[in-house]
Amino acid sequence: MKERAGISVLIIIIIFAATYMFFSAKEGQLLKDKDAVQKQYQKIYSMAEKYKHLSSKDKGAKRLQEGLLSFVQSSGNKLNLSDRIATVKPIPGSVEGVSVLYQGLNFTEIVEVLKVAGEFSNIQVRAFSISKRFDDPGYADLNMQIEKIK
Repeated sequence: MKERAGISVLIIIIIFAATYMFFSAKEGQLLKDKDAVQKQYQKIYSMAEKYKHLSSKDKGAKRLQEGLLSFVQSSGNKLNLSDRIATVKPIPGSVEGVSVLYQGLNFTEIVEVLKVAGEFSNIQVRAFSISKRFDDPGYADLNMQIEKIK
């Protein structure tokens, strides 16, 4: 009987020790997981702070005050491309938008047109296409749709 009681106590101690080791290992793993998640949240927070800083810089960028039709005309004059603007059509819709066709531009002029549109924070190029001219392979036509964001 004493042997059974001793064996029962020994079994209870072994079960307790095994349970303790199992749960303390589980607790250690949970603490490691918590630290990993906390590091990820810190990284996300720092990225959000960087984004806030960068987006606040963008708010200081120039905003186009005039209409898009006037903008196309004035930028064409500024780049000496007003004679190469073939068509300017307003795009119907809820936002102010225009479709512009420039004819006979070289690569540098195409880049300059896109650069002028990129100077303003409230203008975005919705779509553009460049088609090579058959009469002179050194030139291309640029068709682009620009919209003014409110």
